[in-house]
Amino acid sequence: MYDRGITTVQIFGKEYPISSDQNPEYIQKLADYVDKKMNEIASETETLASGRIAILACLNIADDLMRLKKEKEQLIRIIEERIANITKMIEKKLSE
Repeated sequence: MYDRGITTVQIFGKEYPISSDQNPEYIQKLADYVDKKMNEIASETETLASGRIAILACLNIADDLMRLKKEKEQLIRIIEERIANITKMIEKKLSE
């Protein structure tokens, strides 16, 4: 953790002071990701207000998050199944 400080980031052409106890480089990475999403949406659509672009960017980011969570849960299930199978194999060998 870092001492709470202000990191100024630029998102979609505007500067925002962000108060956080996180690493300033991490805050900048987050801002860069949001900026990238907003610019992608702006380039794909006709003129939209920046507020609408921000909402669409939030929805896209939420979709990314939900997909990653689902993928993580699936991987955890696969790993748990493999661990259970390996455990059974070990127990079987030990009992022989």
